[in-house]
Amino acid sequence: MVASTGKVGLGTTFKVGDGGSPEVFTSVVNVTAINISGRSVEEVDFTHLASTGGFREFRPGFKDPGEIKITCHYNPTDATLNGTTGLEAKLNSGATFNWEIDMTNAGFAYKLTGFGYVSGGDFTFTGEDPINFEVTIRVSGQIDESVA
Repeated sequence: MVASTGKVGLGTTFKVGDGGSPEVFTSVVNVTAINISGRSVEEVDFTHLASTGGFREFRPGFKDPGEIKITCHYNPTDATLNGTTGLEAKLNSGATFNWEIDMTNAGFAYKLTGFGYVSGGDFTFTGEDPINFEVTIRVSGQIDESVA
């Protein structure tokens, strides 16, 4: 049996860039989950009247980079989350920014980087759990993969 080379996500960080040169990335606090979803490739139908056997023919079209959902324990006084300077502020302003998912502390010298904006933010309040803030970031353009 071959041992798995996979790792758990413990230690992975989500970071937001400041837009400077050189750009400085700051880790968002209290992140409990990062989920990249909705990545897809459009299908372009190239079927014609002489398509072999009457089967449809497809080719890839534009790619949709999807979105990132990050879940955090909300702290309204933290600069990376609040409505003054944090992700809540980016939702309110519509600001675009560079982001980074750094897996170095999860055991991989690897990171994903991209560009996007906050397209949604949901709060969950219960009596048993921390206040959760789920932020949706719409990715714009290709996600780059690189060695950290």
